[in-house]
Amino acid sequence: MIWDELAKTYAASREVSADKQIEWPAQLRMVGGVRGLDVLDVGCGTGEKARYFAEHGARSVVGLDPSTGFAEGWADHAACANLRMVQAGFENLATLPELSGRLFDRVVCFQALMYARNIRQTLSDIAALMKSGGALILSVPHPFRFALLKSELDDWEPGAAYQYTAPYRYPSPWKPDLYLEHAMPRVSDYLNALTDAGLRLVQCDEPAVTDEVRSIAPEKAAWMDRYVGILICRAEKD
Repeated sequence: MIWDELAKTYAASREVSADKQIEWPAQLRMVGGVRGLDVLDVGCGTGEKARYFAEHGARSVVGLDPSTGFAEGWADHAACANLRMVQAGFENLATLPELSGRLFDRVVCFQALMYARNIRQTLSDIAALMKSGGALILSVPHPFRFALLKSELDDWEPGAAYQYTAPYRYPSPWKPDLYLEHAMPRVSDYLNALTDAGLRLVQCDEPAVTDEVRSIAPEKAAWMDRYVGILICRAEKD
C-alpha cells in the first residue's frame, strides 16, 4: 500500500504545512466543540487529530485508518484512555466489530474519502453510524486542484480534466518518486453523495491563504494560490 511508504514522510511534512497552518484550523471551526461527544475519525492517518479531540473534551474517540505505515506509529496514543485506534479500511465500516452498536455525535473524514472504492457507499455507511443531530465534517482536496494538475502534467484542457472523474495517478506532493492514485470526484459528486446518504448539507468552506502563512511559509502560500487547497463540508443527520 502506497501510504505505508508515505506515512513517515507525511508526518514530518506537517511541521510547516498547508494542513497545519490553514486546513486544520478551518476543520476545527467546522467541527465545533466536542466536549462530552463521541467522535469517529475515518482515515485518521497519524492519529494526531483523533488524539486532539480525545484530549479536548470528547467522551470517546475512535480513529480508523487502513495503512500499516500509519498504524505502526500509533503506540504513543495508547496513553490516551478515551482514544481507540483501529486499523481497517473504508469498506469495513458497516461490519467492524469495534464499531458494532455504536453511534457518533461527530464523524470527521479529512483528506481521505477519495481513496474509498465507492464514495457513495462509504458515506451511506458513515451516515448509519451517526446519531440523530450528529454531524459529518468532510474535508477533501479541492477538485479544481486536480483539474489544473492534469492540465500541467498531461496537457488536458482544464474543463475536460475537471469532468473526468475516473482514478488518476500523480506524483505525491510529499515524495515525488511515489505516485498516488484515487478517484477524482467533482464538487457536485461530493455534495450529491452527501445528500443521497440522507444527510443535510449545512455549511461549506474553501479556506484561503492567510497573511501569517505568507510570512512563515511563502512556498506553501504559493502552492495554495495555484491549487486552491481544500473543500470542507459539514452535513448533519436529522
